[in-house]
Amino acid sequence: MFTLSNVLFFLVLFLACIISGLVGFGSNILALPFLSLFLDVKTIVPVLVLTVLANGIPRLLRQYRSIHLPTYFTMLPLAVLGGICGIHLTNVLHEGWMKLLLAALMLFISVKGLRGLADKKQAKQQRHANPLFLAVPFMGGVMQAAFACGGPIFNIYILLNLRKKEEIRATQFAIGATSASIIALQYLAEGVYQGETLHFVFLLIPAVLSAYVVSELIFKQIDGQQFLRLVYIVLIFSGLLTGWQALQLL
Repeated sequence: MFTLSNVLFFLVLFLACIISGLVGFGSNILALPFLSLFLDVKTIVPVLVLTVLANGIPRLLRQYRSIHLPTYFTMLPLAVLGGICGIHLTNVLHEGWMKLLLAALMLFISVKGLRGLADKKQAKQQRHANPLFLAVPFMGGVMQAAFACGGPIFNIYILLNLRKKEEIRATQFAIGATSASIIALQYLAEGVYQGETLHFVFLLIPAVLSAYVVSELIFKQIDGQQFLRLVYIVLIFSGLLTGWQALQLL
């Protein structure tokens, strides 16, 4: 049925999936603020979890060789542990302050990254060995489970370790799809996917498929520097949106 909410849902998800299809993250954090203006958040968040899977799995089937396995397997247990903590800490963590802190981190990393692209020494950045950085995928798991916005946090850790655009995107899709599948199974066990939520699940299919075609065409046309610049710009936008949401909660 061509209702206004259906059309807006399709357009917002289509645009968000083009961007996330290019850089590997962002569909939830970019789409949710706009969709929540005319739809119930409790209906939309479970749908967006499936969007991460629908957006990532087809690409992973084709590009699984590009996944940087050492980075992925370093992140995976930390993200899962963070997710377990996030589920149990939902009522303890203050969403506003957590999002404000992580928005500041996103903006710092992205601005620093954009400035570093002009520096050839930083452009050849090596893997970071500082153990403190291991807190980043853990916090990504916490934020994904508690507030459905872990993708940009995972991306920070990936950017600290990888520079090739194929590896960055494939690894981001891999960790995002793994995290989303765990959360989706929990929603399925709780009987969330029915009624209005199921209606929007069916609507996401044409939006994701259309965005897949467009984003893959664009991805083939951009080089590594342009890709990194786009990632940092999306990270800045994600940080601004997260900060805006945080200020509304304080």
